[in-house]
Amino acid sequence: MTTRRLRAGWLLLAAGLLASALLPAQVAAKLAPQLAPLVAATDSARFDPESGEECTVGVAAGRATADGRPLLWKNRDAKVHDNVVTAFDDGTWPYVGICNAGSKTSVWGGANAKGFCIMNSVSRDLPQGSKKGPDNGPFMKLALATCATVEDFEALLARTDKSGRRTRANFGVIDGKGAAAFFETSHQAYRRYDANDSDNGILVRANFAFTGGGDGGRERFQRAETLCKQLPTDGKLELTWLLREFVRDLTPPRSAKDGGHGRQDVRETIHRQTTVAAMVFHGCRTDQDPMATAMWAILGQPLFSVAVPCWPALGRVAPELAGDPKSPLCNAAIALQTTFYQEPAPSSKATDGEAADVAGANRWLLTADLPHVCAEVLAVEADIQERSATRWQQWSDRKQQPSKAQLYALHAELAGKASKAVQRLAEKFRPANVR
Repeated sequence: MTTRRLRAGWLLLAAGLLASALLPAQVAAKLAPQLAPLVAATDSARFDPESGEECTVGVAAGRATADGRPLLWKNRDAKVHDNVVTAFDDGTWPYVGICNAGSKTSVWGGANAKGFCIMNSVSRDLPQGSKKGPDNGPFMKLALATCATVEDFEALLARTDKSGRRTRANFGVIDGKGAAAFFETSHQAYRRYDANDSDNGILVRANFAFTGGGDGGRERFQRAETLCKQLPTDGKLELTWLLREFVRDLTPPRSAKDGGHGRQDVRETIHRQTTVAAMVFHGCRTDQDPMATAMWAILGQPLFSVAVPCWPALGRVAPELAGDPKSPLCNAAIALQTTFYQEPAPSSKATDGEAADVAGANRWLLTADLPHVCAEVLAVEADIQERSATRWQQWSDRKQQPSKAQLYALHAELAGKASKAVQRLAEKFRPANVR
């Protein structure tokens, strides 16, 4: 594919996005129609792309993991409950991402076929400045469409430092060349933190930046750091541990209110009342084909849903996750989780006194039947992980890469298994008065 300067019309459209950056003309033509409404939206004073976004995130270099593959993860806390996994073909290579149902203009975490993966947490303590250019979700979509490596991403940041962005975020990224880093990114500046420079090869973030001076999500950050220091005796991080222990962690912070027997305040736990999805990116080693890069997506709250592997190289996603426009798996998870929360009384104040960030009024998590649900969810998820690992091992033993048809068949099988399991649980725990 040849490259040349973008034609004048596209440059005018993308002035707030890429300034003097060069993109393949074919990619520019594909992205232009989708990014046009984003540019218009970001110029609107009423548009608030950060509304409700509060997340707990982490990145690990290959030296910190049991299999040498870098890991990247995120609990997505947001106001939009309906999440989907979307496959995109509008960039230099295929990519997949978690999006709000019905929207393809923003990605809230994703991976592409070159092994580049990205996610973020909002950091409102970073400086504001530019009022034009992409905000966090559109910027991650742009990165997935155009970046093959972490170095490419840093180059994109450097270019858009000049034109401006509407970003205030900790962007976590990994790639197939062994890079793993956070970029604390304001509207016209960034700072890079490499996981390899940390003591254990792991970095975590919540909703403040080390360069910003705030304290958003400080309790979740402290809990995340503690968890990553309490790894098994070999001290290595594993995909399974992240899915089972980290994204579903309910250890209450000091600020939590006491709900008495059978009720828990989960406004500032890692798994929060505002958590709407989770994702763990299993990167590839430098000696692996990027086709192995996987996004393990959990649609709905992790306690009430099942992780499904999505391989960006496929260029498509099973309908249970993709939705039209909503995901059947996410629908079932929302129906299930709703029965496990006690809504606040109408007279409750918006923040119930001590709620942090955007958690809102306290919605007590009802814990009496939670162990039964979690046991079933984790059993299904363990089976999915085993089936996936077994199939990949079989391909490896034969010294062959799976065909896209073979890999999609595995993905579709696992997505169907997860969706049916959560739908079964939603029906099982549906309140009698709504049957």
